[in-house]
Amino acid sequence: MALHLHAVVVEGCPTTPYIGTSPRPAVGGYDSFSFTRRTAEQIAADLNRTECGLTASWDGDSLIFTASEEYNGDAFTETVTPDEYGHYAIDALWPWDVWSEDLDPDEQSRAFVRGAQTPHEPADLAYSDTARSAWQRGRREAERLLNPALRGQNRPHRHLVTPEPKPMEAPSTSSHSSPARRRR
Repeated sequence: MALHLHAVVVEGCPTTPYIGTSPRPAVGGYDSFSFTRRTAEQIAADLNRTECGLTASWDGDSLIFTASEEYNGDAFTETVTPDEYGHYAIDALWPWDVWSEDLDPDEQSRAFVRGAQTPHEPADLAYSDTARSAWQRGRREAERLLNPALRGQNRPHRHLVTPEPKPMEAPSTSSHSSPARRRR
């Protein structure tokens, strides 16, 4: 089953993008996403900063969501444990939106998402050190999500991102051996 990489936000909070995977190419609403431990920790920390009636805590490797009746009219507890790759599947606890660059002017958020979605670091000299660092964090996050599922393929994003074609370069004559040497 192919996994699709998505940058999502909690509905109504467009400024904190989370990188997750889903078997579906298009997502929204109450879809389920799989996240790394690092992203699950960020989601828990962000959730605990709100007063929505839903909190998150950790018990070892288990992520525990606790909702009061004020959250959706029904108090509940849901425990999420990591799968064999250490990823956390968060199901239908709140609605998701697809992250949009248009709604988030923050350079670091934009660089983070671009890093997750593109296999080559931009060569833009105007890119700040903090943006470059955010790009690299996004890249690592995407690789952590996709590498285990693809079992060692060298280019984890090849099926998700179509890189711009590169012009063909003529082979260098210095890299080829002379015809006399090839005969030996």
